[in-house]
Amino acid sequence: MERQCECANRYEAVINSLALFEEINEFFQSGVERGVFEDAPISVPLERQDDHGRVFARWYPDKWYRCRVCGQLWAFIYPEFPALGNVYKLNRDGVPERGSIYWNIR
Repeated sequence: MERQCECANRYEAVINSLALFEEINEFFQSGVERGVFEDAPISVPLERQDDHGRVFARWYPDKWYRCRVCGQLWAFIYPEFPALGNVYKLNRDGVPERGSIYWNIR
């Protein structure tokens, strides 16, 4: 049976409810169980820089997942309500893709 992925049809999301967190978490967990996704080591932090290029914030996502079908890398930041969570695509170097709300963050 050929594995298929939904990466091209999925987009980044702001996780603003427990129901959405559970849906996204189930999407990745069931994908791991089916062999579509694998846990990937988090190797690059996200950094926010000021206008002079100085880093003023650095953090790591809670999880990275790599699609074993298409190679897409995903970052998953769990919500800590009232703080929101996020899920978004990364390039192969672990940098948010252009167009992402995080694309200008390294």
